[in-house]
Amino acid sequence: MPKISVIVPIYNVEAYVEQCLDSILKQTIDDLEIICIDDGSTDRSGVLADRYARKDPRVKVIHKENTGYGNSMNIGLKHASGSYVAIIESDDFAEHNMLQKLYTAAVQNNADIVKGEYYRYQKGLNTYADRLRDYPKNTILSVEDCPTLLNLADTIWSCLYRRQFLVDNHITFHETPGASFQDISFALLGWLAAKRVYLIEDAMIHYRIDNPGSSMKNPGKIFCVFDEYKRAESESHETLNSHPLARRFFTASKYRDYLNHYYRVDAPFQYALLMRISEEFNVDMEAGRIDKDAFLDQVWMQIYAIYEDKNLFFIKTSKNNRDSRLRLCDFGNGQAYYRGVMEALKKFQEVVIYGAGVVGRKTAYKLLEEKIKLSCFTVTRKDGMNSGCMGLPVVELESLSDKADSCAVVIAVTETKQYELYCNLQHYHFKNIFRVDEVMKAFL
Repeated sequence: MPKISVIVPIYNVEAYVEQCLDSILKQTIDDLEIICIDDGSTDRSGVLADRYARKDPRVKVIHKENTGYGNSMNIGLKHASGSYVAIIESDDFAEHNMLQKLYTAAVQNNADIVKGEYYRYQKGLNTYADRLRDYPKNTILSVEDCPTLLNLADTIWSCLYRRQFLVDNHITFHETPGASFQDISFALLGWLAAKRVYLIEDAMIHYRIDNPGSSMKNPGKIFCVFDEYKRAESESHETLNSHPLARRFFTASKYRDYLNHYYRVDAPFQYALLMRISEEFNVDMEAGRIDKDAFLDQVWMQIYAIYEDKNLFFIKTSKNNRDSRLRLCDFGNGQAYYRGVMEALKKFQEVVIYGAGVVGRKTAYKLLEEKIKLSCFTVTRKDGMNSGCMGLPVVELESLSDKADSCAVVIAVTETKQYELYCNLQHYHFKNIFRVDEVMKAFL
């Protein structure tokens, strides 16, 4: 039985995997097994890992078809035989004494989990993360006496886990094919189950933040963080119900992480993510699960700003909007954008289509399919045109001005005319404005 099993998930990281494996093989503790899980890489990552296995018997490589990170990690856990388990991502690299420091702390303190600090690594430069700044160091902790541990639902690669603790508590990874952020529920389940947690302030691993393959740039993965919290809540239901304090901090941690992802994702995906955050917060607020005192001050200030006016929050915080004249409604983010718009429109009792031409009618058909409540079409001036379209009335915009605060308006004309209509809506003080841009047209 080796002292430590190091699990290295690998997928298309040929530019980084050698630096990662070199850093593990050069550790000052050598009683290791290094389990590389090649998740169907299409580049040379698997080939490079095999070279290391031929040179050093401690390295084992498992090749499999692409089934996702969660499945890879669970395979690694099943093959692990060490007293402790470390997880090192294949685009990161470790300080030479990382595993020795974590192992010594774990053994001396009989710890279920030991966690250290890390560096953010970008373009060859390191920045000390200071992630544990507000936490007690060099003492035994648990969620019962330190519920803010739940705010550390990430960075599992700066930890060492006692393997039997993981086995006894059935702590595994979420196996959702194609998903991401599957370290979150693993981390949360660990914190909720651990009776002996030990934190040290030394930074021991370099977390690469400039990998172009990041999930933050993938529209199909930005909502996976919600699934991770849902899974953790489901599997820890009894614990959370029996410890109200843990429940309150779990909910607060959820929104800290949601906001973190909101700021990290690429600009085109921010609005759709914001809509999901807003919707879930409203549900938690109504259910009485929101406790201001459980939130970090900065998180509470921002999440409550979303609760009060999510559009204003978006204007103040979003990245790189291309056209400042259309800041409330110009998002080119494909499926993620489409889903966000549909979710937003479903919250209004009245939705108006601005434009009764070809684009307007196509938009109306799609919104009706989505079961969105359309009240009418509107035009700037009727000038003798028909009073109805698709069974809905056609009215002049000015006649709707008394609903400017409450209804949603979807600008549905060709893009060359949209700014003019946007100005008309601003003139009558309409607040909830959407538009059919080129991205939205793909779904009509």
